[in-house]
Amino acid sequence: MKNITKKIIAVFAVLAVAAMGLTGCGDKNKNKDESSVSAPKRYPFEVGSATEGNGLTISDPNQDLNAADPVAPTGDDAQDVTSSADENTQPATEVEEVTEADGQPATQYVPVTEANGETATDANGAEVTEAVVVTQIATKPSQSGNGNAQTATQAVNDYTPKQDGRYAMWLDISKDKNFFFENEMITATFKVKEDIPNGDYKVKISPDLSDIAGVAVSPEKVIDGVIRVNNGEIEAVDVSGETGMVFYGDSIACKQGDTIDFNINIKNNSGLAAFCIWFYFDSNALEFVEAYPTGEFDEIARSTEIGGEKVE
Repeated sequence: MKNITKKIIAVFAVLAVAAMGLTGCGDKNKNKDESSVSAPKRYPFEVGSATEGNGLTISDPNQDLNAADPVAPTGDDAQDVTSSADENTQPATEVEEVTEADGQPATQYVPVTEANGETATDANGAEVTEAVVVTQIATKPSQSGNGNAQTATQAVNDYTPKQDGRYAMWLDISKDKNFFFENEMITATFKVKEDIPNGDYKVKISPDLSDIAGVAVSPEKVIDGVIRVNNGEIEAVDVSGETGMVFYGDSIACKQGDTIDFNINIKNNSGLAAFCIWFYFDSNALEFVEAYPTGEFDEIARSTEIGGEKVE
């Protein structure tokens, strides 16, 4: 059996896994002794962090949690967040004086009008004019309760992301068959923190999959999720045209302080018997609450019971 099965067994049973697979074991040594290990063939859905309470460390071969955290948006990215911070406010218009190159107010002569609207004339019948300061209409960013663009930019520059991760694991090789389920399969609940900048926060998905033969299954495409915080609407991921297996996260629009349900989904499932799916998020922006099976996979996960057999 591939590494994913050993990984799941190590976490749930806290035992050393024999080098031989759990399926197709062939003839067993008849001279069993007390060193034989009980290798369960079913493990219910379980969620954990990088280090379990038993001291075992579960690593994701596709991700290094010790790597540097992602950096806060800068340059054009910071401008994008800044613009979105004030997108729900209307620009303000002001009347301002026009100045000459030397900084003095610009003036022009305009006709004087009487109270009845007619042009005033002097005793000789000539049009009467007067000097007035030239003005113009200027459009400026409005000051809102969320602060102006400068404040929003400062908030982004002061913000530091912090990467964290959880894994969801499951195995059932007791029936000697693959399981087929589509669409939503795992729901992760997050609390969006109150004091974070507006913007898009990615939830990275890293699946490690196996079928009943112990062969690693590689999806054709993995699409990370996006949690858009007070940054306008966001379109759902369109996988209607995909023909191969696809893992994809939700695209969610929300606001600071919201509690949201983020789904990990599957399309064109070719058949699975075990998985270890990591999902990574910015823990300075999102507080992880819980994760649980959902959709068609929920019934499969609830029917999985712990059981096993003796393996040398």
